[in-house]
Amino acid sequence: MTDFLEESRSLWDAHARRDPLWAILSDPDKKGGKWDVRRFFQTAVGEISLIFYQLRSSGIEPGRGSALDFGCGVGRLTQALAWHFDRVVGVDVSPAMIGAAEKLNQRPLTVSYVWNQAADLKIFGDDGFDFIVSNLVLQHIRPEISIEYLREFFRVLKPGGILVFQLPSHERREEDEPPAPAARAMPDDAYQASVVVAGIPERALKPASEVTLRVEVTNRSTFEWSQQQFGPIRVGNHWLDASGDRMILRDDGRTSLPDTVRSGDSCSLPLTITAPSDEGDYQCEIDLAHEGVLWFRDKGSSVVRCAVRVRLEDEGDFRSSDQPPSGQSRQATEEIAEAGDRLPDAPVFVGGDPDLDDPTAFPMYGIETDTVTRLIADHGADLVHVENDRSCGDDWVSYRYFVRKRANDQITR
Repeated sequence: MTDFLEESRSLWDAHARRDPLWAILSDPDKKGGKWDVRRFFQTAVGEISLIFYQLRSSGIEPGRGSALDFGCGVGRLTQALAWHFDRVVGVDVSPAMIGAAEKLNQRPLTVSYVWNQAADLKIFGDDGFDFIVSNLVLQHIRPEISIEYLREFFRVLKPGGILVFQLPSHERREEDEPPAPAARAMPDDAYQASVVVAGIPERALKPASEVTLRVEVTNRSTFEWSQQQFGPIRVGNHWLDASGDRMILRDDGRTSLPDTVRSGDSCSLPLTITAPSDEGDYQCEIDLAHEGVLWFRDKGSSVVRCAVRVRLEDEGDFRSSDQPPSGQSRQATEEIAEAGDRLPDAPVFVGGDPDLDDPTAFPMYGIETDTVTRLIADHGADLVHVENDRSCGDDWVSYRYFVRKRANDQITR
């Protein structure tokens, strides 16, 4: 066990020295130090937002005192959690990752990082955290060690606390349900949404510069939007000319909605848009895309359009905050700005040398879901929700588990 953890530390350290952001989010287009740091951290804002959406949908509101990010890497999720909790701790097996996380830490009064190379969490006392999250981590740890960590999660979690973790079950077998099919159309009446946007810039944008908006989407139809059943649904934007008559760029930013959005439910998401590369006056149209099928606007759903100027030189404010973008009210815009998840600051990139030798790939492991559910029950906790997870690709059956530790039960150690 010690040998495996040492090998794991060495492998993560090597990735941290070469390309730490890509090692954590392995987008092929971002390999070689190509991740924009701000956008990298913003991916966690949407991810944490979706987790809290699912918890609210299950009637659960975790305590907001303390949170633990297990396998924190450079602190992607840790920083996003800081907007929701009084204290956040990130823990990782790699001292190189922890070192990078500390340099990228934008909230040192709230967030701290701890290096741990033991197959337990004895560095933390019992019942210390209201919330624990682990994503894209346990899949790289041998099952017998992952099970020990899961047991430790229940020990350090407060009674009534929430644990959310992602873990493959097994490599896909012939008898398993096949991966979700390609997107298929929903009933026409399902394509009804309201979209409210905050964060529209009041100053001219630089060409090709980025800005992150806060978008609230509400399902105004009588149907449930199920991505498992119908395929991915995302909020996105187009760029049009100043008149709004001519499309300049059809596809720009994208942020996924939760896997399921019931009729009448709302969710708040970040959307990063990139200004056109040429100076000029434009309209930015924000809508929902049912990927591979259609844009909601094609079925008569309302969209948001806002005027945006793109200039090399700063011209000052060009739109009053008393004039909200078309398709929404000023009151709604203010509510989103106040209630939505705030976005992380833009830290300075501190590490990575893509010229170093490419380390070996991370190993993949799974724990059968029946074993996981028995372990949850044996440790005085309830599985409140489980959803299919596609982060391991089609070759693995994987899940995200939402668990609540019972408030009054004796916990099995």
